[in-house]
Amino acid sequence: MDFSKDLTVLILAAGKGKRMKSEIPKVLHQISGQPILHYVLSSALKLCPKNVFAVADNKKESVSGYIKENFPRVKVIVQEKQQGTAHAVLTVKKQKEDFGKYILILPGDSPLIRMGTLEELIENKIGSGSAACLVTSLVPDPRGYGRIIKNKGGSIVKIVEDADATAEEKKISEINSSIYCFDTAVLFNNIEKIKTDNIQKEYYLTDVIELLIRNGKKVSCLIATDYREVMGINDRIQLSAAEDVMRKRINRILTETGVTIRNPDSCCIESSVIIDRDVVIEPSCFIKGKTRIAKNSRIGPFSQIADTEIGESSSINASVIIGSVIGRNNNIGPYSYIRPGTVTGNNVKIEASSVTVNYDGFSKSKTIIGDDVFIGSDTMLIAPVKIGNGAVVAAGSVIYQDVPSNYLAIERGGQKNIKNGAVRYRDRKKLKNTKE
Repeated sequence: MDFSKDLTVLILAAGKGKRMKSEIPKVLHQISGQPILHYVLSSALKLCPKNVFAVADNKKESVSGYIKENFPRVKVIVQEKQQGTAHAVLTVKKQKEDFGKYILILPGDSPLIRMGTLEELIENKIGSGSAACLVTSLVPDPRGYGRIIKNKGGSIVKIVEDADATAEEKKISEINSSIYCFDTAVLFNNIEKIKTDNIQKEYYLTDVIELLIRNGKKVSCLIATDYREVMGINDRIQLSAAEDVMRKRINRILTETGVTIRNPDSCCIESSVIIDRDVVIEPSCFIKGKTRIAKNSRIGPFSQIADTEIGESSSINASVIIGSVIGRNNNIGPYSYIRPGTVTGNNVKIEASSVTVNYDGFSKSKTIIGDDVFIGSDTMLIAPVKIGNGAVVAAGSVIYQDVPSNYLAIERGGQKNIKNGAVRYRDRKKLKNTKE
């Protein structure tokens, strides 16, 4: 069913998130390397809708800024005062002439919802002729969620928010996910009729559902079989739970595409990482950012890799690599620390406790290591420096000059302490930076 031209998506991202106890807006807390909101916006855009709107808090410019920078297709509407979910929807009323026939409403703090579920929701709403359709689920712990109240025939009667639920209603395990699909015209014809007759004194979007039912409109629901999809995030405990689900989801997708992960429960791989088939990831690895690992490589236990390209058939063992480009058939570690800006050629070996020293306290420089290089244990390469093809660097050396191809470099100088040398060094650097 092609519904994209008739669909508008509205994301509610203005929640205060008080229980997070943080200066960071709730929807910008990260899960697997991306803000919570990233996953919701990405899902919305994959539906290829006519347009996407997001409601943000005027006090949290970082949310608006994040959306504008990373999702320019999404139009941000500011909610000047937070008075509930229905009030948030009302803030976009002036835009409704641009809306499609149907409107999908998503909370900004539900990153685990799957594309297939959203598509099924929209198709259910259209196919059933309902004025509205919502996603519900049966959860083991319904605390904090609105409860779905049904009659003996199984039809929805109303939705009761947790704060307003009676003791008996709190026992109900079917909850509201706050994910809805409405007829746009029906939604806006009814939303202004609701009142704030509740403990929170807010305008609830759930009251629109009850109003439609009272007026004889058809309201249907789609029960998500995996309750974890509709998990909202209101505190750090729920954030950790969502992180665990996302980590397992990412690891499973990778294994299904041909990656071996020896102990998935111990490996944290962010959603932005790309790993080719026949790569082996050993236990207790952390792989982050814009990292790509080429086929037949092996990432050994306790490795930390971020924003790095690793060439084919390379082996990384218990090492830290950040912002680097590693060539083919490299053998790095154990206990090597490769700093940002490092580029290695092919067939390079870097052994234990080798460090590329790229930062002098003021600026970063690049270390370049050619093909077929061997770097012994406990060495430091002080950038900017280039190690030529086929060179060998002896263990324990501090290399601060280029090493030509096929040369053997040994540095065993005696220690020299210079009084006030650090002061003069910093003064020279500051003077140089001022001139530049």
